[in-house]
Amino acid sequence: MRLGSRRMRARDGQLVLVSPDLRWALPVDEIAPTVQDALERWAEIEDALRAADERLRSGEVAGVELTEGDLLAPLPRAYAWIDCGAYTNLIELACQMQGSEPPDPARASHPPFYDGVSSRFIASGEPLATLGSDELDLEAELALVLADVELGASAEEASSAIIGVTVVNDVSLRDVLRDDVAAGMGIYHAKPPCSMAPTIVTLDELGDAWDGERVHAHMHSWVNSRLIGYPDTAVDIVATVPELIAQAARTRPLIAGTVLGTGTVSNRDPKVGAACILEQRIRETLADGFPMTRFLRPGDELVIDLRVGERSVAGALHHTIVADHMAGHGVDKPPVGVHSAHRS
Repeated sequence: MRLGSRRMRARDGQLVLVSPDLRWALPVDEIAPTVQDALERWAEIEDALRAADERLRSGEVAGVELTEGDLLAPLPRAYAWIDCGAYTNLIELACQMQGSEPPDPARASHPPFYDGVSSRFIASGEPLATLGSDELDLEAELALVLADVELGASAEEASSAIIGVTVVNDVSLRDVLRDDVAAGMGIYHAKPPCSMAPTIVTLDELGDAWDGERVHAHMHSWVNSRLIGYPDTAVDIVATVPELIAQAARTRPLIAGTVLGTGTVSNRDPKVGAACILEQRIRETLADGFPMTRFLRPGDELVIDLRVGERSVAGALHHTIVADHMAGHGVDKPPVGVHSAHRS
């Protein structure tokens, strides 16, 4: 199944089941009004949702044809957005460039976690603002959408709580991050709201791409139609997906609707490129002595798409970068943009 949120006057939108080609949506108000409500009652309503999804796929019901701007982020807001650094290659490259010691290998399987902004996820098609930064960067991440996870849950217990996966662009303001960390202020101002792919995809939709421990897919990112990279989400990750969830629940329960990011996808193989501009710049500096790829600026077109082969997993994220005064949409105002899978 593909879960989406149709744009309505209410902040959380309307739960819809989305066809694999992202062209049709089936409202299921009689089952659950919102994605959040569905996640909270998943065990109770999953069978009913799957039956409705089958009616949509078979053509028994037509659904509603989707047009540009119809879909919000599938979770327009969430109880928690927790991110971690499960791909250590980027940190290792930065240490290499700076001539500093890399992270302790003994702790590599336990990456750092932090709480990000969960009060709003930006939809595909909405603009991304520079927010006064000269170093706006993407961070393309695999994200897990969870049912309730008990405090101290084991990896096996955590695995059963995964409802589905999506893609999150963990927007970063690199210059703000550098200056604020140097001043001892932390990362608060450098991490504005993230954006989220158009749908949440249940694990069965992944087929062999989900092996119970890792998602085998490639995270493609383009800036102005130039491919930045396509790293593999299953390669060079320091722990299994269930282990990461269990680590996140070590000292707190995770409430249904929690979104857990595995960190910016990063592979050691330089041929696959990167999922953020910072990594691309570090690699260029190590190879040539200086970076050539610039950060995002107004007018740029950004596309992020997690793919298994040529098939988009959750639909592409597409954003135009804008100056600060051009950004912002009300809850019920459709943005300019697309929600469909990117073709290149």
